[in-house]
Amino acid sequence: MFKARLQGISAGIIFTTCIFAGCYYGTGLLKETNVTIEEAKEMLENDGFVVSLPHEEAKQTVQPSKETDHSPNAEESAIVSYTIKVKSNMTTTEIAKRLFEKKIIDDASEFEAYMNEHGFSKKIQIGEFVVTNTMSYRQLANTLSH
Repeated sequence: MFKARLQGISAGIIFTTCIFAGCYYGTGLLKETNVTIEEAKEMLENDGFVVSLPHEEAKQTVQPSKETDHSPNAEESAIVSYTIKVKSNMTTTEIAKRLFEKKIIDDASEFEAYMNEHGFSKKIQIGEFVVTNTMSYRQLANTLSH
């Protein structure tokens, strides 16, 4: 009796799965869509996401040109790029200190306060991140937490 009941339940599950599969694949809801990178970026930006470049592209776009201006302001206006390696159990204080030492931010305590006030200090991810001195605190925080 138990064996027959189990076989009946199994048959019902298989039958129901076949009906769902037929409806899913037969209705045309499963269409192969190819979205270009530009379309995907536009859709994400419209939804409020920040889209950043992959590591290699970011390194190439932020490299200062070889032709440097030898005027006194050339040193101040140069773009500084740094790849920060965030390790496990690294604190916001350590990250802010390292960014300050590499001339990415002007004030380590102010950046640390920003990270704490906006809840980014709990969302910092482990990995390597390319940052520049032209990034705002929000951009830095989004980069380190995504």
